[in-house]
Amino acid sequence: LTGIRILDLSQVVAGPLATMMLAEQGADVFKIEAPGGETIRLGNPESMVGLFANNNRGKRCVSVDLGREGASALLLDMAKTCDVFVENFRPGVAGRLGVGYEAVRAAKPDIIYCSINGFGNDGPHADRPALDPVIQALTGMIAGQASMSLPFPDLIRTLVADKATAYTAAQAITAALFARDRGAGGQRLDLSM
Repeated sequence: LTGIRILDLSQVVAGPLATMMLAEQGADVFKIEAPGGETIRLGNPESMVGLFANNNRGKRCVSVDLGREGASALLLDMAKTCDVFVENFRPGVAGRLGVGYEAVRAAKPDIIYCSINGFGNDGPHADRPALDPVIQALTGMIAGQASMSLPFPDLIRTLVADKATAYTAAQAITAALFARDRGAGGQRLDLSM
């Protein structure tokens, strides 16, 4: 993926792990963080906790206050030089911030725009935030676990829903880049955990 540029507004695990895999394949990834750092840094931008470092290695981190005037214009200018835009806000948030699919596509018509969220863009749970244990519970993964040491089902302790989503996102982005290279143009990719 040498020469591919990615603007990454994702945080926690699913989005950052996807873009980290693409960075390891040679993409140039610009990670946008709120002032003070992403949530996983635990509020300390100097602290490179293992989970953050593992999911964000090989990226260039840039601090942008998305709530400030001019932030969306800055990000849209950055998007003009990128091939891929990744965000994992709840549905509608990117649009309210001025960096929804339509705005980014207007700035860069052949962009690959990947949106990751917990429950999809519509439906009864669309506006809810999602974490891996919640997805494991709602999909029945927890009920399927059996352990001789516990009298009840237990979590899979490796963030399996986040990781499966990340692998799917990275593969979908790569496939969309390949399709664009063959003349298909840009695409919007919507993934839910």
